[in-house]
Amino acid sequence: MSLFEHRVKTDLFIRHSRGIELTTQGERLHTFAKKMIHEAEVFEKSFHENIDEVEGELKIMTTPHLGSEWLLPKLKKFGEDYPKIKIKIMLRNGKDIVVEEADIGISSAIPHAPHLIQEYLFSANIALFASKEYLEKHGTPQTVNDLDHHQLITYGGNTFNPYGNKSWVLSLGKGLNEPSRKSHLEVNSLQELIKSTLLGMGIIEAPNDQSVLNFPELIRVLPRKRGPLLKIYYVFSQRRKNSKKIKLLLEYLKEN
Repeated sequence: MSLFEHRVKTDLFIRHSRGIELTTQGERLHTFAKKMIHEAEVFEKSFHENIDEVEGELKIMTTPHLGSEWLLPKLKKFGEDYPKIKIKIMLRNGKDIVVEEADIGISSAIPHAPHLIQEYLFSANIALFASKEYLEKHGTPQTVNDLDHHQLITYGGNTFNPYGNKSWVLSLGKGLNEPSRKSHLEVNSLQELIKSTLLGMGIIEAPNDQSVLNFPELIRVLPRKRGPLLKIYYVFSQRRKNSKKIKLLLEYLKEN
């Protein structure tokens, strides 16, 4: 590495007693190298798209909730029908999904990305849920103002929900100049969010889809209040538009 630094005529590392770290120029080189490696991988895959069989690895990046509750159950039959395709699921929070690090992203829409193809999969509204135990103990909210006096459990508190959007329940019914509600409990997993509600710990917001409706113990709170519409997309690079594997999984997920 010292020889390489000599050739590029700049220091790439800061060396100290605890080890080494990258300089600003080193960070630039690291980013450039990662981009070059990714470009090479994309080219190699796209080069063989039209001649290979439906086989090989397929990396999918999605959120923990979508991965475990929506995607995995659907992949069982797909894996049986196409055993030569090896699925690798990479879980990230919604705002941390980087499609370029995988073959496919399954997430909410990624704005300002003309280099990506984004195929619509399904929609779900955000809704409020609580357990019967909690509502019997604390009462059932009749208006949005009643939420001020309830225990609200949120994903990441006052920041973001699992899909990268601001928590709706904290500002529901609040004016522009009114302070948002505060979380009673914060968790960083939608599965744990649902579990905490089942334990009677408070009210949550969650997508009103089958993965939540599978829990009959959860009761809809303020059912006339419809939260933000959550749209989920199947996202991949324009360069991979001829991939047999990518198109095959897309068709399968749309039909199932």
